[in-house]
Amino acid sequence: MLRTHRRKSVLAAAALVAATMLLTACQGEDTEDGGKSTGATASDSAAKGKSDDGGSGTGTGGKSPSGSKGSKSGMVSGKWAGTVAYLAPGKYTITDANGAEQAFFTAEDTDIEGAGKICGDADGQAATPCTEEELEAAAKQGFGATVDVKDGVAVSIIEDHTDSGNGNGMGEGERSGLFSGTLGYMAPGKYSLSRDGNERAFFTATDTVINGAGWICGDAQTVTPCTEEDLEAAARKGSVAVAVQVEDGVAVTIDEEHN
Repeated sequence: MLRTHRRKSVLAAAALVAATMLLTACQGEDTEDGGKSTGATASDSAAKGKSDDGGSGTGTGGKSPSGSKGSKSGMVSGKWAGTVAYLAPGKYTITDANGAEQAFFTAEDTDIEGAGKICGDADGQAATPCTEEELEAAAKQGFGATVDVKDGVAVSIIEDHTDSGNGNGMGEGERSGLFSGTLGYMAPGKYSLSRDGNERAFFTATDTVINGAGWICGDAQTVTPCTEEDLEAAARKGSVAVAVQVEDGVAVTIDEEHN
């Protein structure tokens, strides 16, 4: 009887040990599963992080076009007055009174206006719309103009009336048109434009718009409104290239050429 009892006790103990081992094994599997689950979550999180990084990477990529735009806006912009010359199809240069040369391109929508050299009539008060072919032919010979450039491309090319060779001389202050040259001081409210040894006089008014780009006032990076005092001081110093829109001898606008 005692032997039987011991046998039962041993069997019970063995069953208890087996149950404990089984429970431990199950817990181990749960732990491993949990670890796998946690690992999967971390992996998903990492993937999401990469996706976010990829998003920011895309953002960085998005900044690349912006950088390209920055590069584009880093190209020349401004208004130049001088002699236009031909370089290649769709590419030209403009050389100012001081000999500085600036290259630029044309586009399909570039406004090209002539006053006798590109096309049109030198004696006409209004400029005449011209074609790219006419521009190219005239540029191969050279002509005076004011060129408004944005990001290296000409927005407008306006032939200078002064260069049209109308035989009337530059001194006719009553004439109207767009003229360019080196600014000079004559008297309060009276200035001159000198070009190729010729001189044209003009007057200013209280509503004359004066735009500087570093010499009259402001800096070379932005166009800045200037005062009559700024204009007079710059004209006295000399060597300032400008483009002047004149009506009946009075300047409507005076735009300093970007240097």
